[in-house]
Amino acid sequence: MGNFKHLKKENEGYWVKQYISFPQILILLWVFISIIVILYTGYLKTGIVILIFSLILTVISFIPPKIYFDPISKQLIIKNSGLNSRKGIYNLTQFEGFELQTFRYGVIPLGCNLYANFKNVSRFKRPVVSQSFRKKTMQDVVNELEDLNKMYI
Repeated sequence: MGNFKHLKKENEGYWVKQYISFPQILILLWVFISIIVILYTGYLKTGIVILIFSLILTVISFIPPKIYFDPISKQLIIKNSGLNSRKGIYNLTQFEGFELQTFRYGVIPLGCNLYANFKNVSRFKRPVVSQSFRKKTMQDVVNELEDLNKMYI
């Protein structure tokens, strides 16, 4: 068994490491904008409302899902917490592959999502395994997950 950079071993399975993404940076930007509005303008009430709203969104957005990849029992478990707390268990025998999706604004890359595709799950409800700014980081995660999956087949 090799040492993985983006996976953490726990019991029989592995936790997939989560990274900061573009929406989280945007929400932090709103926190700083609201602080600037409060301190340097006469719109105190507006600044306070924006600050409260953006702090709530910050707390919600920085609760990442927990992705547990268990190659022995052939399951991918995604546990969302926060307002939308649910647990999704996907069977790896129906696994088709990973898909990287990069979001761009013109030529500027804004982020990259890694999706897991399954036979019985529609394209719109497929689970997000990880997300990051860099496509290379997500490709490394894909390579490690595929190496791990090949070990146990």
